Amino acid sequence: MDADALAALELPAITARLANAASTELGSGRARVLQPETDAAAVQERQALTAEGVALLDAGVDPPLAGIKDVRAAVDRAERDGMLGAAELRAIASAVRVALEARRTVAAERAIAPLLDDRLSLVDPALAPVADEIDRCVEEDGSDVRDGASPLLRRLRRELRNGGARVREELARVARSSDVQEALQETFLAERGGRPVLAVRAGSRGKVPGIVHDASSTGQTLFVEPFAVVELNNRLAEAAADAREEVERILRELSVSVARHADALVTLVETTAGVDVVLASASLSRAWGGAAVTVSDEVCLLGARHPLLDRATAVPIDLDLDGLRALVISGPNTGGKTVALKTLGLAALLHQCGLRPPAHTASLPVFDTVLADIGDRQSIEMSLSTFSGHLRTLVEILASATARSLVLLDEVAAGTDPEEGSALAQALIARLAHQARLTVVTTHYPELKEWASATDDVANAATSFDPDTGEPLYRVDLGRPGTSHALRIAERLGLDAEVVADARSRVEPERLRAAELLAEAQAAERQAAELRTEADAALRRLRGRESELERELERVRASADRVRAETIAEAERDLAGARSELAALREQLRAARRVRREPEQDRALGAATERAARAERALSDLSVPLPLTAPLAVGDPVESDIGVRGTIASIRGAQAEVVGAAGQRVSVPLDRLRPSRERAPEERTAVVQVRAAARSDVSDQLDVRGLPGHEAREQVRRLVDEAALAGLKTLRVVHGRGTGALRKAVREELASHPLVESRESDADDGATLAHLG
Repeated sequence: MDADALAALELPAITARLANAASTELGSGRARVLQPETDAAAVQERQALTAEGVALLDAGVDPPLAGIKDVRAAVDRAERDGMLGAAELRAIASAVRVALEARRTVAAERAIAPLLDDRLSLVDPALAPVADEIDRCVEEDGSDVRDGASPLLRRLRRELRNGGARVREELARVARSSDVQEALQETFLAERGGRPVLAVRAGSRGKVPGIVHDASSTGQTLFVEPFAVVELNNRLAEAAADAREEVERILRELSVSVARHADALVTLVETTAGVDVVLASASLSRAWGGAAVTVSDEVCLLGARHPLLDRATAVPIDLDLDGLRALVISGPNTGGKTVALKTLGLAALLHQCGLRPPAHTASLPVFDTVLADIGDRQSIEMSLSTFSGHLRTLVEILASATARSLVLLDEVAAGTDPEEGSALAQALIARLAHQARLTVVTTHYPELKEWASATDDVANAATSFDPDTGEPLYRVDLGRPGTSHALRIAERLGLDAEVVADARSRVEPERLRAAELLAEAQAAERQAAELRTEADAALRRLRGRESELERELERVRASADRVRAETIAEAERDLAGARSELAALREQLRAARRVRREPEQDRALGAATERAARAERALSDLSVPLPLTAPLAVGDPVESDIGVRGTIASIRGAQAEVVGAAGQRVSVPLDRLRPSRERAPEERTAVVQVRAAARSDVSDQLDVRGLPGHEAREQVRRLVDEAALAGLKTLRVVHGRGTGALRKAVREELASHPLVESRESDADDGATLAHLG
C-alpha cells in the first residue's frame, strides 16, 4: 500500500504501540514494520490468530515469550565454525527455555488456540539438551564459563585462587620489612601487566630487589615486582593461560552443538516472533475494545473510535454505509470531519493488519489499497503550492484506484477558486464513485453537498455542532449535509462583532436561511436523540425493575414452599406421636383382655377405650394431605400428565402397565404417573384411619376375592385392627390362587402390619392365616 497514505492515516503510530506491546526482540521489529494484507485469505488467517490470542488472554493465559533474543546472527556465526561467547550462548539457552515453555502453555489450551498451538509445535523439543548443556557450563548471567564446566577448569581455577592468595601474602610479608617500608611510596598493592607489584620511591630502588614493570608519569614512583614473588607469579600466569585454553575449548564445543541445531534455532526465533506479534495484536485489540470484523461487501462501523484517542473521552461515531459508493462529510472546522475520515481508514488498515478496530460492531471489505490525501501537501523544495500538491496526489489516486480500493480525501479540491474547485470536486467524486469501491471526502463546498444529495449511491453526512454552546459535538449524522458555522465560530473566538455582522450581511439571504434550517433540523434531531436516550434508559430501568420483581416473586415462592414443608414436617411429627399413643392404648386393651375382668378392670378398659377414641379423633384432625413417601405398587389407581387413567397391572423397571376402565392396556413411565386424585390409596398418603372402639361382632375371616389390590389391602388392615381390639388371636383371609397378585398384596399387608406376629398359608395357598400378638 501507499506509504504516504499509511503515514497520513497514522498507521506508524499504531505499529509503534504494537512494537512496545511485543515481548521478543524480533517480534518487536516485525510489529514496527507491519503492513496490511490485501489477500482476503491472508486477512482471515491473521484475524483467526488474533481471535485465539484474545481467547487466551480472556482465559487468563499469557504465554511467556519475554527473553527470546534474536540469536540468528550468533547461530549463523557458529554454523560458519565461529566460537560463540558465554553471553551469546546464554541468550540461546534462554530462548530455548522460554520457547519450549510457551509451547507447553499453548498446547494445554489447544481447545481455544489450535492455530497458535500448530505454530508453536514447530519449536523442536530436541533443543532442550542443547540448553541443558549451556546451563551446565555457562553462568546464569552469561558473564563467564562455570568452574564446574570441566574437572580441569575446576582444578586450574582453584590453583589460581590459592596461588593468588600466596602471592599476596608474600608481598605483604616483603612490604612489612623495615627496609622496604622506608622505600615504599604507597602501602597498598598495585598491579601492572597482570602481575602484583609494589609502589617504590625511585630514589630507594635499590632497597627493593625485583623487576620494574612500570613508572608513574612523574617518574617518582616505580612499580616493582619483588624477586620473592616472581616464580609464584610465573606459575600463576601459566595456570591462567591453561584456564583460558580450557574455557575456549568448552565454548567451542558448545558452539559446535549450536551449529548442529542451527535450522531448529532459526525456526524457533522466527516462529516465536510471529506468535509474539499475534499476542501483541490481541493485547492491543483488547485494550481499546476492538470488535471482531465481519468481512462483507458493505461498510458498517457502529460505535467506532480513533484508536489513538483516549478511550474514555473519544466520541464514538456510526458509519453505516450500506450500498454507498461515495460519502460527502461536511460541517464546522474542528468538528471531527478529518477524525471521522481517519477512523474509517484506520479501521480498514487495522483489520487487514490482523488487529481488531475499536468499535462495537464492524463489517468491512478487504481493500486492495487505501488511498488518502490528508494534510498539507505544500512543498517549497519541489515548488508546489498547497493546491498543486493536492492535485498531484489526486492524479496518482485516479491512476491507482480499483474496484476494491478505499479512497479518502480531506478538503477535496480546496485551496483554489471556490467555483472551479467545487466543479473539480464534483467531477473527481463522480469518477471515483464508479472507479473505487468507496470514496469518502470532507468539504465546505455547498455545491458538492447539493450534488451528493441529488446523486444515486452518494450521500451526505454532517458533523454535529451545538448551537447553544457553539461547541462541536464530534458526532457524524448520515443523511444530511452539515454547515460550516464559520461566522458563529468567528464570533465565539472573539472576532469583532461589527466585522461578523458585516460578513453576515454579505451572505445571500437564501444561503443564510438554508444554514438556519439545517441548524434547526440538527437541533431537532439532537432533541429527538436525547428523548430516545431517555426513553431507552427508562425502558432499561423498567426491565430491571421487572427482573427484580421476578426475583422477589421467586423468593416468596421459595419461602412459601419452605413454610409448607415445615408445616408438613410438624404434622408428620404430631401424627407419629398419635400413632405411638394409639399403639400403647392397643397394648393396654390386649393386656386387659388376657386377665379375668373385675369391675375395676372393666372401668379401666372403658377408660382405655375412651382414650383410644380420643386418639382416633386426634388423628382425624391431623389427617392432612402429605407428599407421597412410598413407591407406586401393583393394584394402585393412578393417572398421568398425558391423560392416562387406570390401575397398575404390572411394573417392570421404570415402566408400568396401566389397565384402563375399558380394559385397554398402556405402558407408561413410572415418573409420569401419580396416585389418582379421585381415589388415592390410603397407604400412599399420610392419613391414618383408626377405629378404636371394640366390637363384639368382629369376624375372624375375610374374603377378598374379586377385589382390587388396594381395596383388599384396606379391608385386611381394617380387619386386623378390629380383631386386635376384639381380642382375636387368629384371622383367615381368603384370596384365592388366581394370578397370585391378590395373594401377594394380602401377604405384604399382613407382613407390614405391626399387630401381626406371623402368617402361614392355608387351603392349598388359596388363603392365609394371620396370628396376632
